[in-house]
Amino acid sequence: MLNIVDSLLDRITMYRLVLYYLIVLLGVAFLLSLFGILTYSPLGILFNAVFLTVVCYIANKTFAYVFEVPANIESVYITALILACIISPFRTIHDLPMLGFAGMLAIASKYILALRKKHIFNPVAIGVALTAIGFGGLASWWVGNAWLTPFIVIGGLLVVRKTRREYMVWTFIAVAIAVVLLFTILNGSSLSTALNQILLHSSFFFFAFVMFTEPLTTPPTLSLQMTYAVLVGVLFPPQVHIGSLYLTPELALVIGNVYSYLVSPKQRLILRLKEKIQLGPDIIDFVFTSTEQLTFTPGQYMEWTLKHPHTDSRGNRRYFTLASSPTE
Repeated sequence: MLNIVDSLLDRITMYRLVLYYLIVLLGVAFLLSLFGILTYSPLGILFNAVFLTVVCYIANKTFAYVFEVPANIESVYITALILACIISPFRTIHDLPMLGFAGMLAIASKYILALRKKHIFNPVAIGVALTAIGFGGLASWWVGNAWLTPFIVIGGLLVVRKTRREYMVWTFIAVAIAVVLLFTILNGSSLSTALNQILLHSSFFFFAFVMFTEPLTTPPTLSLQMTYAVLVGVLFPPQVHIGSLYLTPELALVIGNVYSYLVSPKQRLILRLKEKIQLGPDIIDFVFTSTEQLTFTPGQYMEWTLKHPHTDSRGNRRYFTLASSPTE
């Protein structure tokens, strides 16, 4: 069965998989709202998705032009749709400023809150956190409810399988549940009620499968990923606080992102094509030069964003192994 799943997943990029997953999730939420099963307005869900997509698209185009860097358009749509899943569906005109700033700040973080061209924070997490500081409106994480949980889990398991983050995600889930149960016991509350709340009526699974697995802000190796999972798992439960500040899921992730940045490689390279050599009918050797010194270890790979006008259905971003001698 896993071989069949892997075969299907190998035909699609990680970004496209997450994008389809979010579209299906919002589509199901729209239908459930249309039939009155969810208490949210179906037009509010649709408005959030469309409005945030437009805001994020314009903001990304602007920042990409100013900073003169190629952009992966799929990541823009993913950012917008994740925001649509965690910010309450549109109700009144007074919601527009918070929606607009959340989208703009999430995109801006990719370009401005970056050191050596590598962004530090999960864009959605930092965008929502900064919006909460500026407008006082916290993300409701409305997508976390019992009706949507089966769709979140099924699609989320596919994302985890595709990203090969199984150990990291399961460690986070185990630690977060353990901390929740510990607080429940200390407070003398019902264990069954606490489990029901976190598993069926919270952001838990959506956070674990979608936000937590964002590849550019997680550590690169298994041991570092496990430490990252424990850290965020301990900070995730709503009972955790630092003084009078009670942590939200996005703040827990932002703190974890700081750790991830400190222990991860800090390099993002701008490469120039030097030459291409036809090695066979379907094999071409592309030779690049770098503007910065690259410390290379055999077995490493890079994520490439190639700006060109005729991208295929998988977009302009790929992962490639580096075929080069470490002595050259």
